[in-house]
Amino acid sequence: MKFKKRKNGMGSVVYLGKGRYQPWAARITVGKDMNGLPIYYDIDTFENELDALVFLENYHKNPTSLYIKEDKYNRIVTFPKVPYPLVPVSNPKNEVVEKVKKDNYTFKQLYEEFKETKMLTKEEEQQEKKYHTRPKNKPFGRHYCHCLITAFHNSTALYDRVYKDLRASDFNKVLKESKKGPDPQRQMVNLYLNLDKYALEEDIISKGYAQFIPSVSSKKEIKIAKNKAVEKERVFNYEQIDYLWKLTPRSNGRQKDLQQEREMFIRDFWLMLLYSGMRADEMLSIYTDNIFLDDNCLIGGLKTEAGINRQIPIHPAVKHLYEKYYNSNNEFLFMQPNGNKMDYDYYLYHYQHNFRDLHPEVSGHTAHDARHTLRNELRKLNIKDIIINAIIGHSNDDVGEDIYSHVSLEEKLEAIKLVTYKEQNKLYILRRNQEKIS
Repeated sequence: MKFKKRKNGMGSVVYLGKGRYQPWAARITVGKDMNGLPIYYDIDTFENELDALVFLENYHKNPTSLYIKEDKYNRIVTFPKVPYPLVPVSNPKNEVVEKVKKDNYTFKQLYEEFKETKMLTKEEEQQEKKYHTRPKNKPFGRHYCHCLITAFHNSTALYDRVYKDLRASDFNKVLKESKKGPDPQRQMVNLYLNLDKYALEEDIISKGYAQFIPSVSSKKEIKIAKNKAVEKERVFNYEQIDYLWKLTPRSNGRQKDLQQEREMFIRDFWLMLLYSGMRADEMLSIYTDNIFLDDNCLIGGLKTEAGINRQIPIHPAVKHLYEKYYNSNNEFLFMQPNGNKMDYDYYLYHYQHNFRDLHPEVSGHTAHDARHTLRNELRKLNIKDIIINAIIGHSNDDVGEDIYSHVSLEEKLEAIKLVTYKEQNKLYILRRNQEKIS
């Protein structure tokens, strides 16, 4: 079959002669030398002419970098009107081999590069744990990284599979055969979604299939279901909050005084969370210099852009607890006896060993439930979402960030003072002053 001649500047297919396994070359003109003679570059070779023509057609739709010898590149005096993406190198074969190798990454190879590029090193984990900071190019926190590592260990069946050949059915099969519970499977899906995203960024794949895993719900569906479950099951009731206020230490034994002190610390910590809506890590990371008792507020927050360095009102009911732990000589509000910052692991240890078994009345809860409890209470009081989110640090889906950031401290204080955690017959609505928004 004789094919039509291609348009000028669109390359050509040339026959390289007998005795070759792939005798047809997809050739382009990359420029002209000082004598006006064309300089050719064979992008790839093929078994038949048709394959070479199809390749040329597809290449011009989506040109990729071409690795060309430096001496040939230096001979080019005149480039085409639309120059090709040429990369002059000393040894093109090595560059091409490396590119082919990356295009055919296995699941394990892709994960290892993803881990090195996106996940925290052990040193960076310690930095985050101590100072709650991490490099800007590392988007995941240490707990999330650990979940991704666990998910990788649960995906051994995919290790040697070429990643670009994986489809949704392959991911779903591994999930089904893993026989893991909902949480481990959710971690595995998160890993596959992140690997797809990274592979797309690096042009290792042209389409991601993890998004089509049937067991994955949309973010909106997960958020709605999670909020409903939280509000129904994971909030402190009024009797439990009253129990915390009236709590009497139950420790006994040789270290009775020390253990009772730790009991009271957990109680105080939970009450401060219940009236602030902060995450446990946020409360533990409050700098002393960021506490303004005279103004009934503090500056704190972690995790999201909406939550970082937000102005948080101090409820009058727990102000004395801030005063109890406040020490201007300390860097943070909460410190360990050895002078180090109190981290979440330290808190969790004392909760498990000095509180959980002693107070079964509230031991079914976690510190994070206090955050959900305050949000739920503010909604029951009919406080506007924009004010609730400004207090607890959630982003707003329905309003602009500029409006969100202009919620005043007075509005937050007015809202938080309505929280009593007691049955009330009257519902309140805080109406925003529109002049403050403009």
